[in-house]
Amino acid sequence: MTQRAYWLSEDAAKRLDGIVERIEASASVAVDPAELEGVHERLNVRDVMADLPEGMSEEDFVGVVKLAMLTECATDSYAAVFYEGARDYNASWLGRFTERTWVPDEYTHTAPFRSMLLSAGFEEAELDREIKQVLEKTYVHACGKTPIELTTFGMIQEFLTDHWHGLIAKLLKEHAPHAASLATRVKRRETLHYIWYKEMTSAQIEENPDLLHLVAATGATFNMPGVSLAPEYQLRALEWMPFMGADLDRNARVIVRSLFDIAGSPARAGEMLLEIAVLRGLNIGKMSAERAKAIIDRLGGRGYGLLGEAVLECVGLPIPPEVQARADARLAGGVPTVGALQERLRGMVRSSIARRIDLSPFSNA
Repeated sequence: MTQRAYWLSEDAAKRLDGIVERIEASASVAVDPAELEGVHERLNVRDVMADLPEGMSEEDFVGVVKLAMLTECATDSYAAVFYEGARDYNASWLGRFTERTWVPDEYTHTAPFRSMLLSAGFEEAELDREIKQVLEKTYVHACGKTPIELTTFGMIQEFLTDHWHGLIAKLLKEHAPHAASLATRVKRRETLHYIWYKEMTSAQIEENPDLLHLVAATGATFNMPGVSLAPEYQLRALEWMPFMGADLDRNARVIVRSLFDIAGSPARAGEMLLEIAVLRGLNIGKMSAERAKAIIDRLGGRGYGLLGEAVLECVGLPIPPEVQARADARLAGGVPTVGALQERLRGMVRSSIARRIDLSPFSNA
């Protein structure tokens, strides 16, 4: 994958400006703060704590909600990184989206979870003290700061946050439906943020495919913001998720599907995902990703397409029609031609590779 600096044409910048304008036209916020005046008295969160899933303690539940509250409260810390990237790379569209759409929306995401903790019996002063401590911390951004790295980071982070808030809503639904509704409303905004960041990332790659190496670098170095801001909770998230009904395999598949969509072709996706595996020190079956990449590169890149198709099969996406057509059409009088036999062999190799691909690291951010 060509290692080049970040660059987009003026036409690409105009296209991204258009995307942001369209987003602004439909933007809103998750929860009006006026809705939350005294609402904690009606949320019934203590009833939820009295009937938690087997194996989950009240302390665990509190940690789950506090993780949401404390990571959501740090909007300005994240925004500063996006403003920096927008300024340094003359990406006015990214700065504009951050300032006019993302920040105002994110400012409304902390209060619902704070209200839930008040309903659970916590004192305002205690929660405000914890929020203040997070705001005083230095947010460590683990990924790069080019616009495409930031939109890729935003896409992954928003998807995982969306999933987290959905799990909270699921815990609350039976005994605290109003609290569940608030969590769901925040979740739906995170869904939109994920979609918007994915669209921005895709637009940049369509204009300059060489930027895929920066997408790969982001996928390899990604960490949730809570790792630096609320590690006492973030580092336990994977421990709590099974009790909350999380489907980590699904998470990994959605992230990989998103990266595949952004790449735009099986060959580019195969190359990008293998680069992520190399940077993370992963294996493809019994072979290291680094070794597999070296072999494919020595063959002039032949094999990336096959690897990309294997990833498609692994995540349950259909093989591109042109590939399937090659396998189906090569018959002569009902007898497979040499080409058809080659395609059949290719399919067997693809399935063999797919069985050896481990997607779990993509859900363990």
